[in-house]
Amino acid sequence: MIPTAQIARMSASEATCGWRPRAIALAPDAPIVGIDVGENALDFAVADSHWMRFERMGLTGLENSPCQAIAELARRIVAIAPELTRNGAIVLIDSPRYPRSDAARARNAAKSSYTRLIDARLATFVRLIRAARAKSNPSLGLWLFPTPPSAEFVRYARDPSCPPHLVRFAHELFPQYMEKRDHESEKSGTGRIFTRFMIGGFALYRALSQWPVACFEGYPDLYFRLHADGASITPKRAGRRRAMETRVPILTAMMCESGLTGSAPTTLDQADAAILAASACAARRSGTLFAIEAPSEGVFALPLARADARYLVDSSTPVDFGMINER
Repeated sequence: MIPTAQIARMSASEATCGWRPRAIALAPDAPIVGIDVGENALDFAVADSHWMRFERMGLTGLENSPCQAIAELARRIVAIAPELTRNGAIVLIDSPRYPRSDAARARNAAKSSYTRLIDARLATFVRLIRAARAKSNPSLGLWLFPTPPSAEFVRYARDPSCPPHLVRFAHELFPQYMEKRDHESEKSGTGRIFTRFMIGGFALYRALSQWPVACFEGYPDLYFRLHADGASITPKRAGRRRAMETRVPILTAMMCESGLTGSAPTTLDQADAAILAASACAARRSGTLFAIEAPSEGVFALPLARADARYLVDSSTPVDFGMINER
């Protein structure tokens, strides 16, 4: 029997400032899938048996499903990526698992400019890695748009410009809020063009929960920067061609390190999905795939090179392995 992904659990005392990321244990032959979430489509990079392939699944039309839209989403996923139903499989998703908690925001407001504990910890670890590296590395940084709370996503779903499938997802994800209509909930939230896609991400986590796959949050931009070896990375706003020119060499190196073969990505969405899967595969080989866990927020996968891992992990801390998705 193939073991499922396991993660060392944090104690109550480690949930505060002294916490360190813990190692994720994976089966050596378990499939690893990266998923880039867009408003209207999901891009998959499926790494299995030393081969990576790309799949694209449209989300439009899910609102017309006779069953629940998230159930139909699950049906479509298993049709194009059946590897996700296997014991031991993991998936890294370019989207948060949950909306931001307002309580967490109030608790952390005085300590950090980040509204999620996961984001604040990520920022701390990136600073540690950058400071520990022998030479200046201006390409290594963390740029995050804050994850909104549930009420904000309800406002996005009520905006007339919101795609119908996201509206349907919102009704299934936040029924207690979508039923309520008041003056405040009618206001359109700021930043919706940057974060509205997360509604699809929340639905994706829910759809995947019916299988034993372990789901992690991932961040392609950070993964590219962690493995860029000091090279600059062109922002996507500069255009697809220029952005791909700086990302493909990094991805090619990561696939080589992972022992993966397959076609090169042809779109930025494919490249983002591919770096999620390839960097996790490389970190599995070196035993340096770590988890940043925060209560009520989810688990972020942090794939590191050996040289960076030694700065972040306290090997003397005893670990107690447990199922990552048992909550």
